[in-house]
Amino acid sequence: MIQKFVDKFMENKDVIRENFAKKHPENYTGIVKSVVEILKDDSWYEQPDHSRIHLIDDGDYQGTFLFVIAAEGYQPCVYWCVLVSYGSCSRCDTFESIREYGDDNPTEQQLNDYMTLALHIVQGIKEINSDDES
Repeated sequence: MIQKFVDKFMENKDVIRENFAKKHPENYTGIVKSVVEILKDDSWYEQPDHSRIHLIDDGDYQGTFLFVIAAEGYQPCVYWCVLVSYGSCSRCDTFESIREYGDDNPTEQQLNDYMTLALHIVQGIKEINSDDES
């Protein structure tokens, strides 16, 4: 866990919640992107770039997504990753269970569940090839 990312998430959780309240995220990638978008701090030398999120999915009906996130800037040399397990139905997949695929705006319970999922995602982000996780 990278504490400064979790701290930044907690500082900006109202922003991400407002975005989720307007519209359900489309998928796990949408949640990861929403998380990365709020991880901005001008005092950090390297920052994750929400437009450079790469997804590796070797699963089928169920599996694990590997999101690789590049740093901002030209030819980044810093990357982060996060693993997100998924299932094949709403009984075994967190996102599908929350989403319920209705067209209505998210309920308060759905917003709370999306926020919990987003928190778990930010807590799972690790820097690749680094001994320092701060």
